[in-house]
Amino acid sequence: MFRWLKKQVSPSGSSYPARSNDPTAIGHYRITRRLGAGGMGVVYAARDERLGRSVAIKMIHAETQDPKARERLWREARSAARVNHPNICQVHEVGEHGGEPYLVMELLEGESLASRLTASVFTLKECAEIAVQLLAALDALHKQGLLHRDLKPANVFLTSHGVKLLDFGLARLARLEGSAPESFEAMTVTGTGTVVGTPRYMSPEQLQGLELDPRSDLFSLGAMLYEMACGRPAFRGRTAVEVFHSVTYENPPALQGSPAAAALSRVVLRALSKRPEERQASADAMARDMRGVLALPADSRASAAKTMTRLIVLPFRVLRPDPEIDFLSFSLADAVACSLSGLGSLLVRSTLAAARYASESPDLRAIAEGADVDRVLTGTLLRAGDELRVSTQLVEAPSGTLLWSDNSRVKLVDVLQIQDDMVRRIVGSLAIPLTPSEARRLRQDIPATARAYEFYLRANQLGLESRSWELAEEMYGRSLDEDPNFALAWARLGRIHRVLAKYAGVDAPERLRKAEAAFQRALEISPDLPVAHHLYAQLEVEAGRPRDALARLLRLAQTRSADPELFAGLVHVCRYCGLLDASLAAHRRARELDPAVRTSVGYTYFMMGDYESTAADHGDLFVRPYALPLLGREREAIAAYVEMESHPLEHLRDMAISQRAALVGDRELSVLAARRVQASSFQDPEGLFFVARTLAHAGGAGEALALLARVVEGGFYCATGLGGDPWVAPLRERPEFQVTFRKAEARQREAAELFTKEGGERLLGMAGSLPPDATDVTMAKPLP
Repeated sequence: MFRWLKKQVSPSGSSYPARSNDPTAIGHYRITRRLGAGGMGVVYAARDERLGRSVAIKMIHAETQDPKARERLWREARSAARVNHPNICQVHEVGEHGGEPYLVMELLEGESLASRLTASVFTLKECAEIAVQLLAALDALHKQGLLHRDLKPANVFLTSHGVKLLDFGLARLARLEGSAPESFEAMTVTGTGTVVGTPRYMSPEQLQGLELDPRSDLFSLGAMLYEMACGRPAFRGRTAVEVFHSVTYENPPALQGSPAAAALSRVVLRALSKRPEERQASADAMARDMRGVLALPADSRASAAKTMTRLIVLPFRVLRPDPEIDFLSFSLADAVACSLSGLGSLLVRSTLAAARYASESPDLRAIAEGADVDRVLTGTLLRAGDELRVSTQLVEAPSGTLLWSDNSRVKLVDVLQIQDDMVRRIVGSLAIPLTPSEARRLRQDIPATARAYEFYLRANQLGLESRSWELAEEMYGRSLDEDPNFALAWARLGRIHRVLAKYAGVDAPERLRKAEAAFQRALEISPDLPVAHHLYAQLEVEAGRPRDALARLLRLAQTRSADPELFAGLVHVCRYCGLLDASLAAHRRARELDPAVRTSVGYTYFMMGDYESTAADHGDLFVRPYALPLLGREREAIAAYVEMESHPLEHLRDMAISQRAALVGDRELSVLAARRVQASSFQDPEGLFFVARTLAHAGGAGEALALLARVVEGGFYCATGLGGDPWVAPLRERPEFQVTFRKAEARQREAAELFTKEGGERLLGMAGSLPPDATDVTMAKPLP
């Protein structure tokens, strides 16, 4: 029941045997039985003869000489006395007996959370209900300036009347009341050399002896809730050192199952953020999120959650340089990862992320931390005549435990069979449950001939570099000549057509038409193919149809709520629709699933006017320099644009030239470069927005107004960005701008209604936050 007890009181009232030296009475309390004892203390059940009630009495062992034990008992008394709350175990009295202090508390009937966890996991509804009560207790505690600092299952008691938070022996006044941060030694080690607090539930800053605030308690609660929901600790390890490392550097896998499981996962994983500023701001804020989980339909909260398995497929190592098979190193790994990425209970890291860890001796600990995975597939390739020798291993990370290995020899023309066998072995070894649609899609992703597969793999390798895009286009075409029903090849071909039209200016209108047809053909063959949906969404927003992309991705996410790439796509699409809060929520969800996933959130921050966050986001080299001048860092921005002026793509060079010229006051060059961008094949409306704002700043008001109208008409209707950008401010009073702005407002509201209709609020945990009212946008003033 308390921190130093070895055993919890059971619902039936079982207790430790009485000892001859146990007191029969303490003051006016008659001892009825011993409830439990530990190295330093003992707890008795007693009868209050004055008030006629049952109580629990906590005492220090008479033989205990450790002054810190006495201090913790007094600290617990003082801390508990500061707070009166129904979810906190009530302290009735503090006194002394035979020179020893004692604490009289309410006697609880029920079981500890620790005891319950050994028997079973909790339903999602139980998790959320217990969380709301504990958060109410923490809120009361924090409002008194206190931190608990020792939240763990043993200090939570489940009674028939609700949840009780126990043991304030480690509670401290928060830094907000002026207390100095404690050292690591003072915080964790007692005079007897025991660890104070349980590392598995301690926050990273607590383990490192850093300054604590209420968000540290939220981390501890998040760790408990994670274990309650899925039955495994959030941070595992065989030793204290391994647990410390896991808490500090590793992230637990997301929870999956029903919509309620995904919602709970969002709340819990946010609480488990390594950086306190990324967690919920307060216990009350986290409680609001938890009540959102409880607001979901009852049947979706009935079952427990499961953890996602996180896999990375490293590029295969070619044992001997061989131009005939070198392309397989990246492409075979990519094909395996792509086939597995559509499975609902498996998170597969991108092959580009995997490429960073390719080596002769992969460092499993570095991969587990850097890629945030717990399974790694490695392999080697060696050609011998017309045969290919393939060795593969699936191991746990970071332990290195071998799950399975295989050595195969096949004809080069049968490499397709190797990929198919690997996918099936991985699914089998990880016991991944397949829905009927998933099993059907795995079969559909296999081309009809090995030749079609070889062309496809070669095209994937070529498609990584802009200089070989046209050759990749040819290879995809040859793959589809072999098998016209190969959905993956159609999807990748659509992407090549789109990037050639957008960046290379090669026959842009015709290539965009071909891209549209290729994506539609891919989805006609395989309606649930994730890569086709992701790539098609990029085309849709650039073609002025962001609402179509929004509706389709939201529908897909209802059944694929654990796909980080899908949420990364929603970051992009929501921003085009002007739904910036939703874009930011989608980014958070993507990062919860994969902390390394790339999103376009830097642009979202920019449109929100959060230029500090834009400048701090180094994930996109193009948007960051736009924020720097707005932070007074013009020289840094100019240096970045000078570097961008050597970019191989002409329109990006011209955008950099236009922006730099505007910053240094060369209006003529800025406008000239902006005109070249407008005349190019570059049609992305968001990109053209940045050209328009540069024109406005350089004094080209008429051209800027015309381009902004084209931007909104073209499908980028972020009214917040239009209304809040200081560089656009000189245009605000112009009638033409007002017409464009009102059109953006209207389309943004339509998108918000669609977002709500398609369940976007529930999906991203945003109940009640939409639709936004664009008329409330605060117009930025012109820069001096």
